[in-house]
Amino acid sequence: MGSARAKDFFALIFIGLLSVTAANAQDRTIQPSVSQVETEIQELLTIQPVRTDSPRETFDSFLRLRDEAENLLLHYRTDRSRANAFRWNRVLAPQFRSLLDLSSHPTATREDAALETIGFLLDIFGRIELPSLDLVPDETKFEKDGPAVWRVPGTPIRIKRIDEGPRASEFIFSAETIDVAPRFYRQIAHLPLRSRLGVDSWSNELLHLTGPMIPAGLVNAIPQFLRKPWFDTPVWKMLAAIILAAFAALLLRVWHSFLLSREASGRISTSLMHLMSPLGIIFIVKLLDYFFRYEIILSGAFSNFVTTVVTIAIYISYLWIFWLLAEVFFEALILSPNIPDESLDANLMRLIAKVIGFIGGVLIVAIGAQELGIPLLSVLTGLGIGGVAVALAIRPTLENLIGGMVLFIDKPVRVGDFCSFGDQTGTVESIGVRSTQIRALDRTTISIPNAKFADMEIVNWARCDRMMIQMTIGLRYETPSDQLRHVLVKLREMFHAHPKIDRETIRVRFAGYADSSLEIEVRVYALTREWNEFYAIREDVYLRINDIIRATGTDFAFPSRTLYIGRDSGLNLETQETALKEVNSWRRSGRLPFPNFSTARMDELEGTLDYPPKGSPQSYRPEADTLEASEPLSADAD
Repeated sequence: MGSARAKDFFALIFIGLLSVTAANAQDRTIQPSVSQVETEIQELLTIQPVRTDSPRETFDSFLRLRDEAENLLLHYRTDRSRANAFRWNRVLAPQFRSLLDLSSHPTATREDAALETIGFLLDIFGRIELPSLDLVPDETKFEKDGPAVWRVPGTPIRIKRIDEGPRASEFIFSAETIDVAPRFYRQIAHLPLRSRLGVDSWSNELLHLTGPMIPAGLVNAIPQFLRKPWFDTPVWKMLAAIILAAFAALLLRVWHSFLLSREASGRISTSLMHLMSPLGIIFIVKLLDYFFRYEIILSGAFSNFVTTVVTIAIYISYLWIFWLLAEVFFEALILSPNIPDESLDANLMRLIAKVIGFIGGVLIVAIGAQELGIPLLSVLTGLGIGGVAVALAIRPTLENLIGGMVLFIDKPVRVGDFCSFGDQTGTVESIGVRSTQIRALDRTTISIPNAKFADMEIVNWARCDRMMIQMTIGLRYETPSDQLRHVLVKLREMFHAHPKIDRETIRVRFAGYADSSLEIEVRVYALTREWNEFYAIREDVYLRINDIIRATGTDFAFPSRTLYIGRDSGLNLETQETALKEVNSWRRSGRLPFPNFSTARMDELEGTLDYPPKGSPQSYRPEADTLEASEPLSADAD
């Protein structure tokens, strides 16, 4: 009870934090005052669009944006408003990025690479002698079909015409600038920087830049050792990002636990409930990404790492959502009145849902990998040439991998299930990529390749709803037919009266004549799924059978061929006569229970036996004042 309330409490806190955060973000970004909106619009109108028709236009646009950035940062030092931050993040920074060729850089980390490169270019052009714009060539200096490249004098920085793609005919800083700019800057870093900001380096200034939500006084109060860069990011920014990420992970864990604690009826409701987990991940990760990018403003290698993790988390959530939506869609089709839930058509539709989910998941992973700069589709295409040879070389591994996928999709067993396969029995401990590990009864570990295990006949004992008790009882040949009938009746009465025996499955029949006995075949099902309880029930049944056989006046046959002279007292004639009289009374009154008991008699007998039997530690003793609680047996006890 306390655990459930705690989960609900944390879940409410989680939802409240999300709502407050979203509301604050909306209030700060969407609902500024009228004067702020007018001011912002007026300032945006003063920024001219960039021109990339020629090296001259591109170079002039970069210098103009540099002057705009200086004015903005000077103003931002005294007025850390959201409008100024918006002007930098949504206007100046995108215009700077439009002057760079980022086509060779991964989509996910292009913004990080562009910001870093812009800082190096500002540092370089603030330290060298810049050429007059009249000396920078325009578009008339280049042939229409030939190469068109202009190098900034005294630097390896080049402005190059793009010949194909969506930006064809534009002159922008070449793709090599991302790698060349930091190396050249280190060579001229000793030269003074010409800037109205009064800083030694644009790169260092952008490194310590923060958003309007973080007060400047707080940043200035940070100790110097925490301001030192590590992985191209100040240490304090890294620590803040790690703490926020850990807190977000804790919130998501609480959210996921809260969802698992909710009971849902039906497959569709369960899938829709599970859908809230990836949606929560996307919301939190997007919120964190915004805060890291525009408030803390991470940079360099650490920013690339964070962006990669964010992208992976987002696309894994997309994959999760697609898989669940495929399940929901086909489960909705199965709910049609013409499709029984456990029919072959329903199971086939569930298989189709898994196939569609797998194919869609592969495509989502490929798109995510492409965004991270991994040409997965190109790799798969390239494998087509040598794929046959590679597949032949790794055929056993592929077979085991596919076998593992079959075990995952079909789920004949799960981790923790007790099963039989071939002549072995044990508990499944793990299902890996290559093999399945099973703990045998003698506590040894059996490792079976997935391909072989998937093709075996597997008996999963963990999924049985009842457990069978089956035996053959041999009685002595001296037992008369009516006495045999009496034994059968008493056995059936005992099973119908037993509270742990399923009355619909009781079968106690005279089965035939063996070499030395009259055989009674018994097959019933115990109402349990636990092995320890099953053994206890079976033991109780065996003891009651022994009592019935002895009380009826007959005895068990000797399962052997032995010539012996009977010097025993023989059968108990008194109890035998009692049994015969009772059977005759049943016959005369029309109550002879053959071939079956009447329904009324079965209802009368049901659950009337004491189980656990009187005198056991688990039973109720009238002389005791309290009822002793039985200790539940562990599911994995021997």
